[in-house]
Amino acid sequence: FADSTCPGCPDQWLGYRSSCYFFSKMKKDWSSSQDSCSAEGSHLLVISDASKMDLFKQMYTDTYWIGLRNKNGTAWTWEDGSKLNNTKVLSNSPVQHCGVLVKGVLQASSCEVPLPWICEKSLK
Repeated sequence: FADSTCPGCPDQWLGYRSSCYFFSKMKKDWSSSQDSCSAEGSHLLVISDASKMDLFKQMYTDTYWIGLRNKNGTAWTWEDGSKLNNTKVLSNSPVQHCGVLVKGVLQASSCEVPLPWICEKSLK
């Protein structure tokens, strides 16, 4: 039977609008986190619009991997290919190429650090 509060989302996933979100308890590096999401038919969190950014800013979570990367120091890009618009990614080192969400702020991190992650899949 389905949970009426969250139609169509798997167990342990949170539903919001037309997507499901999973906040991991385990820690892995960025690539392994993305692989874990892929295995669930999802991808690392993409915050593509302002209302979604507001939602995740309000959550004020600890550090989580999200689907944001700047390969080889190019522009920050979401996993769906969209560019990061008008939002600063805080970085204190040029070798930080993967994005984390920390207390509502986008920050750069070394991709090898083991951290929990947020997966996202759409219900469409």
